[in-house]
Amino acid sequence: MLSVEFQYRARKIYKSVKKMVELVSNVLLFLASFLAVILVIYRFGFRMPDTYSHEIYYVFREIMRLFLALGLLRFVFNFRLLRAEKGFWVEVLVLFFLFALTLLSKHFDTPGFETERPVLFKIERVLTYGVVLLLSIIQLSKQIFVVIRSRVKPEVLFAGSFLFIILLGAVLLRLPNATYGGISFTDALFTSTSAVCVTGLTVVDTGGTFTLMGQVVLLFLIQVGGIGVMTFTSFFAMSFLSGTSFHDQLMMKNLLNEASLSDIFRTVVYIVLTTFIIEGIGVYLVYLQIQDVAGVGNKIFFSLFHGISAFCNAGFSTLPGNLYDPLIRHLYGLQIILAFLIIFGGIGFPILFNYGRLLHYGIRNQIKCMLGLNYKVVHEPRIVSTTTRIVLPTTLVLLVVGTGLFWIFENHNALEGMSLTGKFATSFMGAVTPRTAGFNNVNISILHPTTIFLTIVLMWIGAAPMSTGGGIKVTTFVIALKNIWANLTGNDRVVVAHRQLTRENVNRAHSVIVLSILWIILGTFAIIILEPTATITQAVFEIVSALGTVGLTMDLTPHLSVAGKLIVSLTMFVGRVGLLTLLACFIRRQEVKLYTYPDDTVIL
Repeated sequence: MLSVEFQYRARKIYKSVKKMVELVSNVLLFLASFLAVILVIYRFGFRMPDTYSHEIYYVFREIMRLFLALGLLRFVFNFRLLRAEKGFWVEVLVLFFLFALTLLSKHFDTPGFETERPVLFKIERVLTYGVVLLLSIIQLSKQIFVVIRSRVKPEVLFAGSFLFIILLGAVLLRLPNATYGGISFTDALFTSTSAVCVTGLTVVDTGGTFTLMGQVVLLFLIQVGGIGVMTFTSFFAMSFLSGTSFHDQLMMKNLLNEASLSDIFRTVVYIVLTTFIIEGIGVYLVYLQIQDVAGVGNKIFFSLFHGISAFCNAGFSTLPGNLYDPLIRHLYGLQIILAFLIIFGGIGFPILFNYGRLLHYGIRNQIKCMLGLNYKVVHEPRIVSTTTRIVLPTTLVLLVVGTGLFWIFENHNALEGMSLTGKFATSFMGAVTPRTAGFNNVNISILHPTTIFLTIVLMWIGAAPMSTGGGIKVTTFVIALKNIWANLTGNDRVVVAHRQLTRENVNRAHSVIVLSILWIILGTFAIIILEPTATITQAVFEIVSALGTVGLTMDLTPHLSVAGKLIVSLTMFVGRVGLLTLLACFIRRQEVKLYTYPDDTVIL
């Protein structure tokens, strides 16, 4: 038998070697991931000879082999630890896929393969670039998640993540291959801000200015901004990062408004999967609607772009006239599909999951009753949350009232000459899209002042919390109304669905409303000063549209000066991040005081 001293020394050497290997692996993975991202930007963002693209492709192959080798090495040293992780089988599948792709890549180097089987050759190239880029994003996401471990305020991290993606997007949109004739940095920054903040305001023609590569960048910015930068990066990091600390989970709990720490990983995964499933169904339905439309171009990419833009409430379109373009103006089925994608995106992930849980609860108990297992039926009181009880009825009221009023106001104006189906689809879209979507299926400039005012109110209220939409949120609006009613009736409590809301909840709702009104006043004042030709109605409409991350415009955005574009860009950023969240980044929270001052009354 080996001596105790020898075993001790062997374990000590093993731990030292393991620590050194992990350090070197992390450094190599970071450098390789960073290099891969830079090479992708260089490969697709700049014009270059074919020989350069071949060299970059072979570098990607070597990076892929490095990922495979370091992944296997990580399994050798940390198998027991990895086995207990939630993302264990995901990592196993990734390694198997990397191994298979590495073996198959040798066959693609045989002479004449590119000319004999061009489709397989292109698929292999796309897979290599895609897999390496995805793994690089995962590795960089881990580094971002490591930043979360430091004592950074969640508000600072949330706002900073959006700001970083906006600046990165502006740089990518200025690449030579991203546009047909170039674009100024101000316009690139404005477009990137509009995409990441899922607003849809544009100062350039999306289809006429950006190439396919530029439109893909826009789509990426919309997707990341719609799901939420921190949700996206945390999905990758929590899937592949072992040993997440309690502080990591606590910060993610605050960012996702999740009640239980144990539900964080599941919630993040559900958000990403739900997004991709709904978007996939929407893209397919959009494709069915435009199959017979001539002049659309690449119908698959058109469907993908508009499906994602609708669910993320972005409002971007590749057509010059948006949904009012003559090519699709009368496709009312397409408008209805996009409207429902907007509603699903704006209704909020908690509400979708809440009703998913209710459906699962009902089906499970129904099956048990059918099988005669009544004694196993599980009773869960109040599955439907108070937030859901506010959001769904309010959303339904806003949609019905908005559709009806739009139809009444515009029946002899914008809806003149349309069929009954067309009037309903246009009116329904007119009620849906102001709630932060931004698609315009009518000429905004010819609408009646009453319709303009209705649109401004809907833009200000916005969508549901924890959704892809903006605005002050329907919950904030309802809580404020409930509090007003409580004051009128002499009630000192705000009650919703037999639940008493906390005073902090009510105070926060009123703070959001007051801050949004103050920003609208200041923003409107700034636009009137900077844009002398703009009317007050145009200025108010533009600022509310930007603050609510809507994207509708009364033809003012394309004619803004550089200073006006910066004001609107800042307003879009504030609307997406939230003014209360943004101010919390700079204001230190006070500790709870264990004393109170005497009560007093001020004349109101």
